[in-house]
Amino acid sequence: MSELAGEVLRALTATAGSVAEVYLKRGRTRRYQVGAQGGEVTLTEERGWAVRAGTERGSFLAAGTGLPSPAGPWPQRDGPGLRLPEPAGPARWQPPADLEAPLAGERESLALLEGVEKKLRERLPGSRLLHGELEDGSSHAEVASSLGIRAEVRRRVARLRLTVAGPGPSPVTAGLELAERESRRFSPAALAELAAARLAALGGGRPVALDRGEVLLAPAVAAALLAGLAPLLLGRGAIATARRYRDRRGRIGSSLLTLIDDGRLPQGLLTAPVDGEGTPTREVVLVEEGTFRQPLLAWWQGVGLRGRTSGCVARPGWRDLPRPAPTHLYLRPDTRVDAVALAGSIGRGYRLVGILGPGRFDFEGDRMAIPVCGFAIRGGRTGDAVTETWLCGGIAAFLQGIRAVADDLEFLPLGGLIGSPSLLVTGLGLRSEPG
Repeated sequence: MSELAGEVLRALTATAGSVAEVYLKRGRTRRYQVGAQGGEVTLTEERGWAVRAGTERGSFLAAGTGLPSPAGPWPQRDGPGLRLPEPAGPARWQPPADLEAPLAGERESLALLEGVEKKLRERLPGSRLLHGELEDGSSHAEVASSLGIRAEVRRRVARLRLTVAGPGPSPVTAGLELAERESRRFSPAALAELAAARLAALGGGRPVALDRGEVLLAPAVAAALLAGLAPLLLGRGAIATARRYRDRRGRIGSSLLTLIDDGRLPQGLLTAPVDGEGTPTREVVLVEEGTFRQPLLAWWQGVGLRGRTSGCVARPGWRDLPRPAPTHLYLRPDTRVDAVALAGSIGRGYRLVGILGPGRFDFEGDRMAIPVCGFAIRGGRTGDAVTETWLCGGIAAFLQGIRAVADDLEFLPLGGLIGSPSLLVTGLGLRSEPG
């Protein structure tokens, strides 16, 4: 831990006996963009800090770029009371081998984006890449508190954003955003397949007036639904919410539904030994084979509850106040079920491949609706495209209606990393309006 953090802590605690926390962060990001105006490469380096200090009666947050000065000056305490976590014992931690991988160079970045466009044109002739952006970065954060916490977190994340256009004089466009620990993990062929499916659904699709049947949710669609179910999974209030969805067996979902949040998932982008406040991360099972076990709880939310707390406090930037959030929240896949074979098993239904906007979730009324695009399936074969269509039904119907879980787990950046494999669901319907 840096000597500077210790100096700042000593200066803060010497004034009125405050509890205090110092957060230091530095990082590098290389951004490569291609578009109609050609390519552009930018390299940025950042360094910032944040200090929280106070008592249970009042506190302040101060933040800035560069490095903090032990002498301040510090603002007046005009915020709510401050409590900080107590230090926990050391936990075993084996950092991922690729955490120290170098940032992608200009040639690598260009080859990735050109590869995506080449594969896209092979898959869907006449289509093209309108805009591509690869943001490759690494960061190192340190947190120290007057209660004895000393911890650090290193991260390595590559984000890819693509905007693609379909063929024809009035082409439809679609956007994709994905993340990996390093850009070398992106597959141009797989990205082109995702983009082509989205363009095909949007370009030739029609709304569905009203229909029911088996629905196969692609990982991106299923993950978006899980993100919308956050009130059922996060914080103390989730306990009462989950209670309303229990069936006669005491379950809130199908026996195939197991939901886990794991802050140190080995392959996870946000994997770390501690969270943004220096609290140890761990795996927590929220729903096990349809039975609600507990919500995701930060250290201060678990008081008086039997559930295990977890290091799940996010700190996206040094200016942000810590807040509970999922790290790697995912639906456990079934390695025995192939996603392609699952689509071929559908007699009459739909395969939904993309989300077209935010969903609507009414937990009091047990209703949800989310705009989607995809394809009809008849006799295991892909049929007409559908778009401008809403996937509608009860929240309980979705959770209870999971009939198969595939092996193709994918994570999306949705307020934390939310992951799901393809899901075969019954009990939901497609409509032209959300209803």
